[in-house]
Amino acid sequence: MANRKKFVRLSEWLVGLVFIFSAFGKIDNASGFGELITSYGLAWFSILSPVIIIMEMAVGLCFVLHVKSRSTAIVSILMLSVFSLAFMYANIIHGIEDCGCFGSIETRMPVWATYVRNLVLLLLSVFIWLYEPKVADRKKPSVWLMSAFAGMMSVTIFFTGNSWRMSTFYTNQFLPKHPIIDLVVAETPLNDYLQVSADSTYIVWVFSYSCSTCINSMENIKHYQEGLADRFVPMSVTEDESGRKRKLLNVDFNPINVGNGLSGFIEVLPTLLYIEKGVIKYVIEGGVPNVYLFKSNYLEMSNDEILNNQ
Repeated sequence: MANRKKFVRLSEWLVGLVFIFSAFGKIDNASGFGELITSYGLAWFSILSPVIIIMEMAVGLCFVLHVKSRSTAIVSILMLSVFSLAFMYANIIHGIEDCGCFGSIETRMPVWATYVRNLVLLLLSVFIWLYEPKVADRKKPSVWLMSAFAGMMSVTIFFTGNSWRMSTFYTNQFLPKHPIIDLVVAETPLNDYLQVSADSTYIVWVFSYSCSTCINSMENIKHYQEGLADRFVPMSVTEDESGRKRKLLNVDFNPINVGNGLSGFIEVLPTLLYIEKGVIKYVIEGGVPNVYLFKSNYLEMSNDEILNNQ
């Protein structure tokens, strides 16, 4: 009995810390997490990104602080089941291989390892639910525990709310268009770095090597270099003179360094622009969707056209 009790407590710590790290990695970029959900092919649910982050932190803290662990285990089971099914759908249907579960905390792992990790966490949550003492057998949480919980949740809600804005899916379909859409490139600061031709199309990606969302978008952006436009033009606001960062990220493009040249024009990093006939047609801020979603949602290509265009 004593050993089982210790294993239950250990399980609470393991599952709880994973949830806390997951939430902590995303609270500084809730918008990027919303774009990640969009890249899963679940654009309608991207509006729930801040709610998911806050729930992850709440579940993690409840486990670690040993507050209503049995009820928390039920929530954990439901969340892990939904997350696993969502990743399975994104992986099989849209070819997503990095779940992005920990946001800016780099935890890229093989697809099979993601499934195994989720399964282990799910089994541990079931174990907690089965063997954690029922409410009648538990002591009330102390004042300091509830104070710690309230304090951490307040911080999470503040930073999550501060870093969230409506995802590109919603801004494209329901909100007023972005202010730089339909601007002629020759009349913008972009003209200092890019001379466009009226009969060509361009993908311009403005990013920073110190931006976590930019780094998390690298795998998707690699697939934008061919087949989407006549020219792919990466622009960086930070320098990489030695090429070390490009080597670490395994990218084969050498971006134009714009420094502060686009300040006031580009307000969010990363920002992807699609330019056609010398005019900015699409603007995507935050996380970059995968190529399939870009073609279907922005270029409005059918499934057959996409397949024939590979």
